[in-house]
Amino acid sequence: SLLQILVFEVPMKCGGCANAVRKNIDELGDSATIESIDVPTNRIVVRSRKTMEEMKEQLEKTGKTITFVEAR
Repeated sequence: SLLQILVFEVPMKCGGCANAVRKNIDELGDSATIESIDVPTNRIVVRSRKTMEEMKEQLEKTGKTITFVEAR
């Protein structure tokens, strides 16, 4: 599948939250990499071969409410 840039909103209060998200995406191995995580704006940008739905499902394993923002 095509490589795409996906932006999600993930409620994060601290660096610990950001690390939990980072570990969560690392589980996907080569099929997804993090472009950026911004705690103050709760935005995470992921470069992924997975679909938006698959990425959202993976992120939801953190127990947080995930909002899809845009594909770039």
